[in-house]
Amino acid sequence: MNATLEFETRAAKTYLDGSKEHRPLSHAIVQSTTFPAPDSERLGQMFRNGSDGVYQRFGHPTVAAAAGKVAELEGAEAGLAFSSGMGAITTALLAVLRRDSHVVAQRQIFDQTYTFLERMARPFAAGVDFVDATDVAAVAATIRPDTGLIYVETPSNPLLKVCDIAAIAELCRPKGILLFVDSTFASPYAQNPLALGATLVVHSGTKFLGGHSDVMCGFVAGDAVIIRRIRDVQVLLGNVLDPHAAWLALRGIKTLALRVQRQSDNALSIARFLESCAGVRAVHHPYLGSSPCFEIARRQMRCGGGVVSFEVDGGQRGARAFLDALELIPVATSLGGVETIIEIPHDLDFGPDQPGSGCGGGISPGLIRLSVGIENAGDLIRDLRRGVRALNGSATG
Repeated sequence: MNATLEFETRAAKTYLDGSKEHRPLSHAIVQSTTFPAPDSERLGQMFRNGSDGVYQRFGHPTVAAAAGKVAELEGAEAGLAFSSGMGAITTALLAVLRRDSHVVAQRQIFDQTYTFLERMARPFAAGVDFVDATDVAAVAATIRPDTGLIYVETPSNPLLKVCDIAAIAELCRPKGILLFVDSTFASPYAQNPLALGATLVVHSGTKFLGGHSDVMCGFVAGDAVIIRRIRDVQVLLGNVLDPHAAWLALRGIKTLALRVQRQSDNALSIARFLESCAGVRAVHHPYLGSSPCFEIARRQMRCGGGVVSFEVDGGQRGARAFLDALELIPVATSLGGVETIIEIPHDLDFGPDQPGSGCGGGISPGLIRLSVGIENAGDLIRDLRRGVRALNGSATG
């Protein structure tokens, strides 16, 4: 039945197997860390088979439901849930890194992913090379005979660069190279990397999947073989999700399609407004017609996503004047929630003092990242006008 249902229906429904008896509309939070077996022999079998009803570190029914929902929305055979997005990323990488295998990674990625690859993953791999993954020819030129993994993030943080997943997958397929895609900024609603040829899709579920700034979680989804490899490492690391957090993620996913479409529509309206503003040097959003990523984004994404970044005159001074003039939009980090928030990436992960600051590829102190919520777009634009006025005042003052 699932294959005949549209995304919005699959996201909203708790059970899709046709069963109606004794099924609550909300998944149960199973608040137990251990579970009894029918008999002693069966306990061992359940343990070896990776049952979700033995011990929480090895699997848990509520957590499995959340992972299964993400896998379903991504068109994957299986999925896993983690205690954070970075937990999902690092565990997945550790599961596949080998001393005889080379890694090609996108240069413009989340700072802490860059730092992990640059500093902590090198001892586990034959080498790690960073490349502008929006340039497929550059990716192809970086592949070596021993390359085993290509890792990209699309849209990227914070410049919202878009990689051509299908084109990169074409490079990977004949050589047996794994392709991991961090699709956090898109969410399963806006983009499905597995359908484009990726091996694994990664999400920080804290962002759009949870959607309400009240749960921290991470997910991976892919075929059963790669998920089993990652699960074996997860069990060793103990990087598992709490049942209540899993339930919050499931609750958030029910409205994912509605939220992300509204956020994307709002973000595009705001991006177009910002393009017209004096003092704003550049605006980044995948669905802007002026974006160099526009054609690829329209081809592989259902919508452009709910994040806009833009660079203002005056560097850090201008950016601070802009943020501090706002009355409706709070200054806070993270993204994907129902409320619009704003930050200066240079002050956080992408500043020159950060361990992985090389990943930014030109992140300026005047860059602002706006995570757009579901509020009225006109109200948000009126507040942003305050920032524009303050920006131009600081530039002339």
